Amino acid sequence: MHFKRLEIVAFGKWHQQTIELTDGFNYIYGANESGKSSLRMFITYVLFGLSAQNREQYRSKIDGQIGGRVVIEKDGEDWVIERFAHHNRGKRIAYYQGEPVDDKAINQVLQHIDLFLFEAIFSFQDRDLHAIRHKHSDDIGKVLFNLGLTGSDQVVAIEKELTKKSEGLFKKQGRKPPINEKLNELKSLTEEIERVDQREKQHHGLYQDVKRLEREMVLLKEEEKRLDTSIRNAQLLLQAKSSIVQFQQLSHEMNELLTESHLTEAMIERYQEVKEMRQEFDEKARVLISKLDHVKQEEEDLRKASKQEVLPFSLDEVEQWVFDLERQYERNRELNEQLKKLQNSLDEQLKDTNLYTNKDELSALELSQYTKQSWQRLAQEIKANAEKLSELQSKKRVKLTELQELSEKQTSMEQQMLSEERRITLTDQLEQLKQRQARQSLEKQMQSQSEAQQKQLSRLNHWMSNLKWGISTLSIVAITIYVLYVSSGSSSDYLWLSGLMGGGLLAFILFHFQSRSIKKELNKLKKTSDYYKEEEDLTRKVMEIERLLEKEQQDQQQLNELKMKMDYLHADLRENEAERLRLEEKLDQLETERVSEVQQFPFLESFDLDQWSDIYQLLVDAQNYMAKISDIEVEIAEVERVSDHLEDQLKRFLSYYVSEGELYRSKVSIEMVRHYIKYERDLAEKQYHQNQWRQQLEQELKELKLAYEPYEQDLNQLLQETNFENEEILRQAIVDFETYQEKDRAKQQHYQVVNEIFNEQTDHVLKKSYDWIEIEQRLRQDEDNRIGVLDQLENKRQVQADLTATIKQLEEDGRLSNLIHDQAVLEGEIMSLAKEWAVYQTAKGVLQDTKARYQYEYLPAVLEYTRKVFHNVTRGRYVEVGFSKEQSLRVCQSNGEWFDVKQLSEGTADQLYVSLRLALNEALTHTTGFPFILDDAFVHFDDMRKSLMIDELLEKAKEQQLIYFSCESYPFTESTINVVPIEEYGKAQL
Repeated sequence: MHFKRLEIVAFGKWHQQTIELTDGFNYIYGANESGKSSLRMFITYVLFGLSAQNREQYRSKIDGQIGGRVVIEKDGEDWVIERFAHHNRGKRIAYYQGEPVDDKAINQVLQHIDLFLFEAIFSFQDRDLHAIRHKHSDDIGKVLFNLGLTGSDQVVAIEKELTKKSEGLFKKQGRKPPINEKLNELKSLTEEIERVDQREKQHHGLYQDVKRLEREMVLLKEEEKRLDTSIRNAQLLLQAKSSIVQFQQLSHEMNELLTESHLTEAMIERYQEVKEMRQEFDEKARVLISKLDHVKQEEEDLRKASKQEVLPFSLDEVEQWVFDLERQYERNRELNEQLKKLQNSLDEQLKDTNLYTNKDELSALELSQYTKQSWQRLAQEIKANAEKLSELQSKKRVKLTELQELSEKQTSMEQQMLSEERRITLTDQLEQLKQRQARQSLEKQMQSQSEAQQKQLSRLNHWMSNLKWGISTLSIVAITIYVLYVSSGSSSDYLWLSGLMGGGLLAFILFHFQSRSIKKELNKLKKTSDYYKEEEDLTRKVMEIERLLEKEQQDQQQLNELKMKMDYLHADLRENEAERLRLEEKLDQLETERVSEVQQFPFLESFDLDQWSDIYQLLVDAQNYMAKISDIEVEIAEVERVSDHLEDQLKRFLSYYVSEGELYRSKVSIEMVRHYIKYERDLAEKQYHQNQWRQQLEQELKELKLAYEPYEQDLNQLLQETNFENEEILRQAIVDFETYQEKDRAKQQHYQVVNEIFNEQTDHVLKKSYDWIEIEQRLRQDEDNRIGVLDQLENKRQVQADLTATIKQLEEDGRLSNLIHDQAVLEGEIMSLAKEWAVYQTAKGVLQDTKARYQYEYLPAVLEYTRKVFHNVTRGRYVEVGFSKEQSLRVCQSNGEWFDVKQLSEGTADQLYVSLRLALNEALTHTTGFPFILDDAFVHFDDMRKSLMIDELLEKAKEQQLIYFSCESYPFTESTINVVPIEEYGKAQL
């Protein structure tokens, strides 16, 4: 995987910018404060996030926003990861092919690299080197060891924290840790219990123990005073050690110096003055003599260098030759430019053909207007017939498509049409249904008759109902009359009433029989009606069958039309095929003509036929250019002949100045000729000036010797006054005198330092000699003894206090039961603290075991790569890298000598740390392939080692993306490197 693009919407000084990256080496440079570190932090923010404080630091000043996108390419596919503080609550979002994905997919793309691994392994900056430099020298080796384990010093911090916490609870030789205090307290309590138990039995012996302790304490206090005095004296001596040693050494050296009592400060000053004047004279004389010798030598060299005495021609003649030759050169240049333009025009004409580079072959071509017309006709006919053939093919495809569609439609219609058997069945059913339908008229007549009978029956029922009520009434009346008749004896009314009742009864009977007859007739009609009601759907069925048969008839008609269209299409296809064969035959004839032209002009094979006309015109123009070129070449030959003659004349001139072999190996240089002409004229002028200068220097040297003579006389007089044989002895005596004075001043300073410490004992102290090693050993022994005495004294004081308290307690009441209870409580507290201490010790042991396994399994490969890079960067000075048993990093020089990292220079230690970080990256590259980012990692390297480290990175970039931020450009020679100058993105946006 690699970062493909950084799309910065708003981050610090960056606003609406996009930076393209490659999967190899990316070198991003710019001045300080230009935004390089902001780019690295932008990648960190988008991929892993930043703390709230860091986010505020990079919030845009333009719109107050912060965010952007990182486009990652993995396996040829793009993944976009974006993060904006104002969107999705500042959480990162990833997109694959435009669709959002979850955090699990993001982690897979990032190879499960988190912020810690990114900053510890794959992100490196100069600040990491600064942090290493501030470690204690004894800790540097361990820190680098753990850098090899995790990429940072976190393991060191964890291990120290575990050690601190465990030792904070218990320390083998400690006193203050809680467990130590509790154990001491338990021990004291146990001893106290034993003492109380014994003293309860032997109360009388306790007072003797107290007296004995008091005597021992008096002796210990006296020993403490003696040790204090001894320690103080030793400390004062060691404090003044340097001054005492220097004072005694200076005293010895001053005794060995020879002093000359007759030398005075005035004599030394006189000598110094003479010495300075002589030095000044010697310097001026040396300069003048050197200049004089130089002038004389130059005069002789100028005389020997001049050739005018032997030249057979004058310098004016040579200058005329030069002028004529320059004019010939200029004419030759003009002709060559014309020739070049013609040649370029010729090349331009033939650049698409790339066939004829030989002018003889080009000139030999026989081209005519007929040739051009034949090529044009052939191209037009082939093109026209090819277009017709293509049009036929298109039409054929259209007709075949249409035929296929009709065939599919025919098949579909045939599948949808009724079978012959089904059609006959439907026809028979239609006939039967029509026969039944004929009976529907009878049904209508019977229905009308039924309705009339129903009306008649309703009327009869009405009359019968009235008759029922009338007969009932008459019966009641008749009975009433009968009763009256019996009582009155009147018979006429009774008879009349009886007749009326008989007539009504008869009418009722007639109506009853007629009603029954009508009902029978209605029942018959009802049965007939029920029979025909079963056939009510005849009309619907008839219409359905008629519709099916009509649709079948229409489908058959359409099918016949389809078959007719298909017959027409087959006929068109046969005509199309005949026309195609005719056109192909014509094209074959035209192809034969084209092949014949290609055989005559083979170069036409490389071009399309429609280009032949243009090629013809190009070749004709090229032949015209060839004719012009030939004319210019003849003129150039004449100019070169004249130039050769003038060059021969100038060679005669130059033969006096250069060797014959060199002269005829190279072309005549006009500048060289002019140089030697000017050279000869300058020589004459220089000879005159050198003669004048020589005379002036000789006069200055003579005047200088006269001015120095008084100082030479003063020096001789000084030697006589001091009784020294020569100046060398005098000089040595002055040096000894000055040395003695300097040592005396230094001796007085050291004496003052010792006097500030010892006062009146200073002289006594300075006279003695000392064994400083013995004094230091005795001081350490006395300090240890004093600590022991103080411990004993404190213990005895505690014991004395305990004994006194015990005696008092024993005198008052028993303490044994309380002490035993306190012992149980104390043991419980110790057990609780011991468990906590065991947890820290176990964690520390697991960490140490992990480091041990790492040292033997994972570390060798890391060290080997570290050794390789460190060896290359130091140009072979260091050949091995390893760790000691104390987990300290060590390196071996080529001479076999080993050094701890704290013994290396700061720059070399930095290079070792960078090599180690590159090795860690190498160890994880093959499993993760995550890009490696460096921010001014080599700013403290010298140019040579920086160049070597850049070469290592370029080699590494062949398999892993590297992004390097720097404050300066670098002269890369490879074109594959992606160099990104930040200034190109505009200072307004930064």
